[in-house]
Amino acid sequence: MIWRNLFLAILFTSSYLSLPVRAETGDIQSGEQLAGVQKALSQATFANSPPTTASVTYTANPLVPQIPSFSYTAGTPLTQAIPGALASIMGASKYSPQSAIIESGGDLSALTNANLTALPFVGKLPFASIVSANPQIAGLKVGDVFPSWGAVDPSKSVADVASGLLGKIPLPMDVLGNTPTLNLPGIIGTPYGEYPGIGKLPLDGFNIDGLDTVLVSDLPGIPDLSWDKFIKIDVIPSFMVSMKFDLLHSGQKELNLGKGDKVFAGSNKEPNAPCKNCDAVELLSAIAPNSDLNPYNGTISPIGLRLKGGEGLLGELTTAAGMREPSGFEIPYIGINNCGSKWSAESPNVKNGTIQQTLNFRICYDVLFLGRQATPYFLPLPLPLPANEKQANFLLPMSIKPVASKLLPLPTLPTLPSVPTLPSLPSVPTLPSSPPQLFVSLPTTETPSAAYTIPSTIGYDRIALFGAATKNSYSPILNILSTASN
Repeated sequence: MIWRNLFLAILFTSSYLSLPVRAETGDIQSGEQLAGVQKALSQATFANSPPTTASVTYTANPLVPQIPSFSYTAGTPLTQAIPGALASIMGASKYSPQSAIIESGGDLSALTNANLTALPFVGKLPFASIVSANPQIAGLKVGDVFPSWGAVDPSKSVADVASGLLGKIPLPMDVLGNTPTLNLPGIIGTPYGEYPGIGKLPLDGFNIDGLDTVLVSDLPGIPDLSWDKFIKIDVIPSFMVSMKFDLLHSGQKELNLGKGDKVFAGSNKEPNAPCKNCDAVELLSAIAPNSDLNPYNGTISPIGLRLKGGEGLLGELTTAAGMREPSGFEIPYIGINNCGSKWSAESPNVKNGTIQQTLNFRICYDVLFLGRQATPYFLPLPLPLPANEKQANFLLPMSIKPVASKLLPLPTLPTLPSVPTLPSLPSVPTLPSSPPQLFVSLPTTETPSAAYTIPSTIGYDRIALFGAATKNSYSPILNILSTASN
C-alpha cells in the first residue's frame, strides 16, 4: 500500500492535469466493445435507424456548395431527412443503383424492368444533370428515348434539349412514368457521384429552395446499405481513456461546473453545459478507480441534452438551422471519413440502473481556405452493448478532458524505509482534517450558458441506485434514495 501511494503521489505531482491511459487493442473489455460496435454497424441502415431528434431548415450557402438546401421535422425517418449530397460525402457517391441494390441484397430485376419513376432522383434533378451523368444518350433523338415527351421536337437530339431552358428543370412526371429504364442504356450502372446536384455542385443554382432536394430515399439501394460500408473503425489512439459505468443519477437539482461538478460532457460549442433536473451517468477510470487522486473518477455526463456543435462554416450553418448533438464523449477512431463519433448515454432505466449506449456520427470534409467543415454529431447508432451500474461495465475508450485546474497540496505521505536508489521526496504540507481533494474548479472566463432543464425519469433530487453512495457498492435492494454525493 505504501508503494502504491508513493506511485500515485509521484504520478499526479508530475502530471496532475491529465492522466494518459493507453487503451491496448488487446484489452478484452475494449475488444468486446469494439466487436459490439462492428455488429451494430453491420446491421444498421438508413432505413432502420432511429428518426431525427430535432427540426432542421438548412439553406444552401455558396461557400459550401456541396450541401443543398433541405428541411425536416423531428421524428422524420433518416431516409427522408438526409440529402443525397450528405450521403454522397459519406461514401454513397461510389455506388450506382445497380451496385447498391446488389450489395444490399435487393431485387435488381424490379429496377431493370421498370420505368424511370423507379429512380426517384431522376425526377428531382435538372435534365442536364441526367445527360451529364449519362453522355451515352446525348446523341440519341428525343423521340427514341422519351416517346411521350410531346412538348419537345422528337427529332431533336437529347444534347440539344439539355443545353436549352428545359435542361434546367426536371423531366415531367408523365414522361418519367412512360419511359422504361432500358431506354437510357447504362443508367442503372451510373454512379450517383456522377450526377451534378447529388454529389457535385448543382447546375445553375438549381434547388435553392430545397423543394426538389434529392434524399436518401430517392437513391435505390442506398437506404438498405449497412453502415459498415460508410463508417470505419481505426486503431485506438494511445491517449484514449478507458472508463467504466459507475452510477446512474436521476433528477439532479443542477449540474454545473461552477459548483464543482465534474461535468465533462458538453460539446465544442457548449463545453461542460450545465443542466437542471436532469438524469446523469457517472463514470470511473479503469486505472485507480477508487482513488480520489484520479481526476477522471466521478466524471459526469448529463443525459438528454441537445447541444450546438459542428466545425467551420458548415457547423455554424447547420447549428443555426437547428441541428444538434447529444452530450457525451468523443470517440475519434470510429467515424465517417476520419470524422470521429461521439458516445452518449440515452434511455436511462432508473429501476435497473442501465443506460442505452449510443454512438453519434457527423459528416465532414475540408474546403480550401475554409478548413474543416463538419456538422454536429447528429446521426445516432444505438449499440447492443451492456451498460449496467451493478456490473460496472467497461465502455469504449474515450477522449475525456479533465476541467479541474487548481492543484491543492497532497496529503502527508507515510514515512518510508530508506531506499538508496530512490531520491528523497520533498516535504508535502498536510491538508486539513476534511477529506482530501486534489482539484477544485476555478471560475471560467466564459459567460456560462443558461442551464438546460431536462424532465427527470423519476423526479427525485438525487438518487443513487443499488445503495451506491460509495463507488462500486452494491445492494440487492433497488431504488435506495440517497442525498449523498460520490
